[in-house]
Amino acid sequence: MAQPASELIHELWQNLSTAVILLTEDLTIYFANNSASELLGLGSKRLLNQPFEAIFHHHMIDMKRLQRYVLDDGVDCQQHKVDVVFIDNRASTLNLFARRFMFEERAFIQLECRRIDEELRFDQAFNQAHQYQAARNLIRGLAHEIKNPLGGIRGAAQLLQYEVQQEERDECAELIIEQADRLTELVDRLLGPNELPRKEPCNVHRMLESVIRLSELDGAPGIHLVKDYDPSIPDVIMDEAKIQQVVLNIIRNAQQALGEQGEIKVSTRIRHRVRRGKQLMKKALQIRVTDNGPGIAQEMQATLFYPMVTNKEGGSGLGLSIAQTLVEQHHGFIDCDSWPGHTEFAIYLPFEA
Repeated sequence: MAQPASELIHELWQNLSTAVILLTEDLTIYFANNSASELLGLGSKRLLNQPFEAIFHHHMIDMKRLQRYVLDDGVDCQQHKVDVVFIDNRASTLNLFARRFMFEERAFIQLECRRIDEELRFDQAFNQAHQYQAARNLIRGLAHEIKNPLGGIRGAAQLLQYEVQQEERDECAELIIEQADRLTELVDRLLGPNELPRKEPCNVHRMLESVIRLSELDGAPGIHLVKDYDPSIPDVIMDEAKIQQVVLNIIRNAQQALGEQGEIKVSTRIRHRVRRGKQLMKKALQIRVTDNGPGIAQEMQATLFYPMVTNKEGGSGLGLSIAQTLVEQHHGFIDCDSWPGHTEFAIYLPFEA
């Protein structure tokens, strides 16, 4: 005999792998499924009618945000990487999702909780491995870049010991100065741009048109640049020269990846509530550069913006690192997604009209 629908739904909720807790308007626990009991270390009978905060020894959950946004305004709320200590002194990190739930004219908070301790440990180990590899690449690249000028300086200094002709001595001195300047330039490029951006209203599409014209002069005839602009975007406050340098670098990388033929698409949009980690932009300008090339190797993607990391023959590996610095000076960031046949760089800048 088939179970009544209400019993089936109750069993379904109880068997979810996600911990689900239902809170009343005064933030007491009205319902908790089996996964919630396992997560909190308390049986369902002990959980019911308990104040939600009483089940923690310590927590970083923003309760005022739950009350104000979820209950009062009906806005979904997410909190990431929230540290908690349960009443039995177990420490954990949670991702939380909260939504207002109406039943028989009563308002509840439906709270979904997921432990991410294992994910964080995996990500930490993964990032450490990539950082170690990036550090090795950085050291290897620096050694290569420094070794040649040092060899020239040493050779010129040795010649100075034996040369008696003033003309030859002058040539050796010039060589030493030239190679020393080369080392200084390398250090300056590693340190990145140190001038603060000079922001002023900028027509972003006029700036992009200039970049595209420069790119078309350098690129192969078989590479087509396609534009997809939002014409409603007004002037944006930015350092035009710095952002132009960023976009130009990304497009040239795409051209080199494509070789003789392919397509590069440049688009602009206004995005709302753009989040990256703890950084939130209520309104952002998005400049997106997409190509249909071979894609970026998976092992390169995690360290793509590290200095001296490159898979291009003769490349310095500093272009994207400098681009990231220039965008960060505008309090923005760059995202990259890539797989075979598709690479996309998205530049996000706080929208200041």
